[in-house]
Amino acid sequence: MTKNLIAALLVLLSPFAWSQQSTGSEPAKQWLTIIDTGAYAESWQKAGSLFKTQLSQQRWVETLQGIRAPLGEVISRSEFSAGNFSSLPGAPDGEYVVLQYQTRFQNKAASTEILTLSKKSGQWLTVGYFIK
Repeated sequence: MTKNLIAALLVLLSPFAWSQQSTGSEPAKQWLTIIDTGAYAESWQKAGSLFKTQLSQQRWVETLQGIRAPLGEVISRSEFSAGNFSSLPGAPDGEYVVLQYQTRFQNKAASTEILTLSKKSGQWLTVGYFIK
């Protein structure tokens, strides 16, 4: 009886859990995975045009090698904030989502990653990434 009740609750709550996933979460996770593997040039290639106009691929790779690489492997990462915006400072009006993650790295116990995505041509692409 208890197993059936738990199974029924899981089935009923599954749509609720999926609906709580933030807009852009899946593309954000995929992009962060690229960063996590050290494929910094690939992360630049998979970013949005707004991102690419702000810095060259070489500069992006150098920046991440100096800032992200020393942090080491990701131990844990959890999304704790998401917001949808139609305008952001310094960016043209559009469809944006800003996601914040509480991240624990091998060499830094507590940090916040902030990822901004923009929706262009029906897909979410990264246009900003910061680590605090």
